[in-house]
Amino acid sequence: MAELTGFPDGKRKAVTFGFDDGEQHDRRLAALCRQYGLKATFFLITGQFGLEVPFHRYGADTVVRRVVENELPETYRGMEVASHTETHRAPIGTLREAVRDSMDRLETLSGMPVTGMAYPGGEFTGDHLLELEGLGVDYARTTQYTHAFALPPRLLAWAPTCRYCDREMDCLLDAFLQPAQQPQLFYIMGHSYELEQSDPHADWAYMESICRRLAGREDIWYATNGEIAAHLLSTRQAVRR
Repeated sequence: MAELTGFPDGKRKAVTFGFDDGEQHDRRLAALCRQYGLKATFFLITGQFGLEVPFHRYGADTVVRRVVENELPETYRGMEVASHTETHRAPIGTLREAVRDSMDRLETLSGMPVTGMAYPGGEFTGDHLLELEGLGVDYARTTQYTHAFALPPRLLAWAPTCRYCDREMDCLLDAFLQPAQQPQLFYIMGHSYELEQSDPHADWAYMESICRRLAGREDIWYATNGEIAAHLLSTRQAVRR
């Protein structure tokens, strides 16, 4: 029943984005979100700040470049940072080091509260859910796409709606922008490096078209993952009392 109360200011819709890995293209992507008044959460691998390695991607040789430590406050201004673990691994036996220590470091570097994470590769088990509860993690995002707008029943196994370049994206946008009787959450995820593709359904222009369609609507709450998680946790706790 908690979900029936909706979002702040009586709004029935919420949009959030989540982008993983912390590559250099986050700079442009965060700026794009700010331009359109959107909110995103960027999941960073804390053991790979400043990493530069040759890579072959999308049919061309390139270099993977991660963001550097001292840029976090400015690069992610107005956004949220969260953990993608320390080394892009989340073994049960070392979750405190992989996740909790990563979150604490991100708080120090960014000056922002850090309350959540994204599972590397989207993989998790029931043991992860139990362990993360004990580590004070509010939410953890998976990659089990729902293609729907339901609120997550369990925030430590938060399934997003879709990737930004999903072939159903245009249909999902059409459906989401219709009047809503019940609260709806549109969670769009991806990686900033994906926007470097030449595919017109995955490039920067396409991402901007998504932003343009979603922006500036009075019936939508634009929020980070952490803001949505905090709202849902508060609502659900109030109902339990």
